Amino acid sequence: MTSSKFIKYASSLILASMLLTACFQSEYTRLVKSELAKGVRYDSLVFTIKFGDTQNDFFGACYDLNQQKLVTAGDGSRVEYLINDSLFHAKPTKIRMLFFPTFDDQKKIAEMKIQNSYLAWAPWNAEYQSDKLLEKMKEMFEKQYKGNKFIVMKTDEGNIYVKLDGNRRIIMSTKDAEKIDIRIQDILHPMFQHSISAKK
Repeated sequence: MTSSKFIKYASSLILASMLLTACFQSEYTRLVKSELAKGVRYDSLVFTIKFGDTQNDFFGACYDLNQQKLVTAGDGSRVEYLINDSLFHAKPTKIRMLFFPTFDDQKKIAEMKIQNSYLAWAPWNAEYQSDKLLEKMKEMFEKQYKGNKFIVMKTDEGNIYVKLDGNRRIIMSTKDAEKIDIRIQDILHPMFQHSISAKK
């Protein structure tokens, strides 16, 4: 390939990438506008925990869940819940769920950070890698939280998946071969209002 042809080819790829990015941004922007225009709030997170709960509310809810033997103390001060999933797997498959919220200046929940992995994960176990889990968790979250489906955002670090319903945004991505990261955010909270527009 001559240098001039290579330059034209590279320029075409750059232009195509810019057009695709612009199309996605328009799609995301339209989605944000249409969802916020509904004026509907979705505050539920996990179990009975919701946006706006105080630290005391959160720890009280976790205490009650622990008394019911539903959750235990996980690593890194997070709460651990074992999902025994048979709905999206051919056989019951245990998934470790670790969660802990982000509190704002008023000590109220603005975001829930979740990390999931298969309990039986091992580097040599192909069926329990994070890319397989991510597809299952997308299905699970779409069923649990209803509303819109996930859309894909392409970033330099790889694909992330976004589900937006009203004010509630769910972001999902693989962290490594074992884990996936999930963040549930209130996009109307001052902590996240800057990220409403699609600049990613």
